[in-house]
Amino acid sequence: MKIMKSIIAAILVLLLSGNTALAAVEVTEPQSETADITVKSTYEYASEWGYKYLIAVCENNTNHDLEVSWDTISYDASGGILETGSSYSAYVAGGQLFTLYALFLNSANAADYQYKIRYEDASFIMPVYNDVTLEDEIASNGKLIISATNKSNYDINTVQAAVLFFDDTDNLVGFEDTYIVNSNYNVEAGETVVKDLNPPEESKRYEIYYTAYRY
Repeated sequence: MKIMKSIIAAILVLLLSGNTALAAVEVTEPQSETADITVKSTYEYASEWGYKYLIAVCENNTNHDLEVSWDTISYDASGGILETGSSYSAYVAGGQLFTLYALFLNSANAADYQYKIRYEDASFIMPVYNDVTLEDEIASNGKLIISATNKSNYDINTVQAAVLFFDDTDNLVGFEDTYIVNSNYNVEAGETVVKDLNPPEESKRYEIYYTAYRY
């Protein structure tokens, strides 16, 4: 399904110096190759309960730790607004690939979407993507096994993995957003936490994008 392009051009940020913090800004498609946040691909996914997800694979092209969020809207076939999506903020390190996603509970007949991305320097919640090693494999029973290891000397509050499953023609056939944490809902220094998922039957490959942060 074609994702509707926003009519507003990308808003770029000028960095006054290497130590200057990024101001809060907005980015909307289409974007240039030099945009601070690049949207590399977008997907729509319908859950078995009829919910719709809009998913964007993004890249932080800066060397700043950022808090990234977006505003999303779904539309019916006649161009009427259905609802705004429920989404979250991603806390990402410089150069990191990550996903944004929005959940639409009453948009089973959505024909198009619009979104606007916002970002600013991370402050209270800090990305620690580079302090985590993520490993994955398909087990003999068909489950996807994901292991997250905290390489740092401090506890990490959350490791969150977004998993996109594709069929043999690269259509998105499954989406999972899962937390890889221990029974205390964190990942201790030096600890490895394991999570298992059930890939869709028609899945032939998958992509994993993860975020990690601490307060």
